[in-house]
Amino acid sequence: MAEPRRRLRLTESAEQDLTEIWSFIAADNRTAASKLVREIEARFETVRDRPEIGSRRDRLAAGLRIHFHRDYALYYRFTDIEVIIVRVMHGARDARALRFGEP
Repeated sequence: MAEPRRRLRLTESAEQDLTEIWSFIAADNRTAASKLVREIEARFETVRDRPEIGSRRDRLAAGLRIHFHRDYALYYRFTDIEVIIVRVMHGARDARALRFGEP
């Protein structure tokens, strides 16, 4: 029997990150901004289905993992029942300057 699918949850910080990504790109191209956000959201499903796919980032925060879509880093944690998207940010940003706890 197949295991139940994990729930997917975004923190407020992750939701705000997506809004900021969309706004920044939409200043030049709204269509491209919407397409990128949809692609990132689709990548959340990959992480939900295979949460071990991401590399561990315990030095930033306990249990934190990272997985990329293009130049964007998806920071997340997972348990047996859910995957929590903690932050979504451009990979060039210094992750050490960010908070990875839940708001």
